Amino acid sequence: MPGRAQLLTNEGLACNVAGLDNEQPERAFRGVPSVFLRGGALLAVALALAVAAGPRGRTPRQRARPDILLVTLDTTRADHTSAYGYDRPTTPRLEALAREGVRFDAAYAPMATTLPAHATLFTAELPRTLGITKNGAVLGQKHHTLAERLADSGYRTAAFVSSFPVDRMFGLAQGFEVYDDDFTDGSCPTAIQEWEGFDTGRGFCRRGANTTARAVEWLEAEGYLGGRGDEAPFFVWLHYFDPHAPYLPADEDAQLFPSEIDAWLSTKTAAYDGEIHYMDRALGAALDRLREAGRLDDTLVVVAADHGEGLMQHGHMHHSILIYDEDVRVPLIVHWPARIEGGRAIDEPVQLADVPPTLLELAGVPLPQNGVGESLAGALLDGAPIDPERLIFLQRREYAETVVSGHHIEGEKLGVRQGRWKYIEAREEGTAELYDLENDPHERKNVVDLYPDARQQLSKALARWQAGAARPTLPKVDPEAEQRLRALGYVP
Repeated sequence: MPGRAQLLTNEGLACNVAGLDNEQPERAFRGVPSVFLRGGALLAVALALAVAAGPRGRTPRQRARPDILLVTLDTTRADHTSAYGYDRPTTPRLEALAREGVRFDAAYAPMATTLPAHATLFTAELPRTLGITKNGAVLGQKHHTLAERLADSGYRTAAFVSSFPVDRMFGLAQGFEVYDDDFTDGSCPTAIQEWEGFDTGRGFCRRGANTTARAVEWLEAEGYLGGRGDEAPFFVWLHYFDPHAPYLPADEDAQLFPSEIDAWLSTKTAAYDGEIHYMDRALGAALDRLREAGRLDDTLVVVAADHGEGLMQHGHMHHSILIYDEDVRVPLIVHWPARIEGGRAIDEPVQLADVPPTLLELAGVPLPQNGVGESLAGALLDGAPIDPERLIFLQRREYAETVVSGHHIEGEKLGVRQGRWKYIEAREEGTAELYDLENDPHERKNVVDLYPDARQQLSKALARWQAGAARPTLPKVDPEAEQRLRALGYVP
């Protein structure tokens, strides 16, 4: 890998993750007997196919049509995952994926809000263009999604999501044969404790173990975990919600990360880390089943977060109102041992909008002409360079004037990352910020007055982007859904 690509080491904790808590149905994780080594004849056939397929041992059908598993992690800061160097072992399973795959070290969500980020992830267009700049909007049928394109090319498509903001009513179900958004199991602590007494109808969210169980159940029922080799490839989206507030991890995970001091922020941060570890275990259970069935190496796995979490780094505990890196820099890991050389890290900035064209190209599906996303397939397969000076645009939704956590909030806040620089501008608030991320990765020192040329150049880039990405009218959700979102703090 040229230039900025780095080789990942094999250091870190072992990935022998214990089973999930007893809310996980046992049947979803039972072992499946192998059918690949029964008798000398089958072994001989397997060896012959391996030789014919080449050094990676994959058949032509497998090379051309990988199964695809897209995993989104809600509210997950890259720098609170041990896969990205965090000193607490929060994500041993992600560490293993990164060691065998490719880790993008400067991946960005377009904004720190769940629905807009996911809309970008499925369309390769930014929220401002889509008109999806807040939760509770609807992705219109005119947008041809990643799931629709894969379904049109012969993929079986299924989604298993974990929270109401990505409920089917908001348009993300387009293209999915199965869209499992049933939150009635009662396992989600958010619905039970944070909003006690509020009628959430079908519920607001569910635990990661339950979401994994439903996905594994579907894969088993459709024969993907039983050794069949002639079925259509699958595209499965798994969405986990666990690290979202109020941070109430299972005891097994909470005990791993005790609060270092008896203070509110330390306690909350430890609980947040525990939730990330729980989610990592839930994902690991799904990966284990694919590995047991002999499918994991030829499954194209992409893991990304929709946004991060403030944790008071810039005076705000949660997300949505700011676009510093703790809010919008996210994990992005690609794992496909059958085709992609692993153990690499890529430093150049990329964005969630790059995921759809990347998956489509790797799956051999024609790429759409619209959208701002760029395929990363060349970088993944051949080490092709990525433009280090590419413009990555960021935004916060528009707010009426208010005060949140001591922050004056008014209008839009827009940002752009280019190379070493990150520029943030909020005209209604009268603020402009410029950060040198090479020397100040935590965005502590605003150097906007020290580098007027950089400020002018990036401010003009933002103005051109605004002019070319006028916002369409937001579709409306039904009144009941809007009431639920407002009660949960998602709609002001």
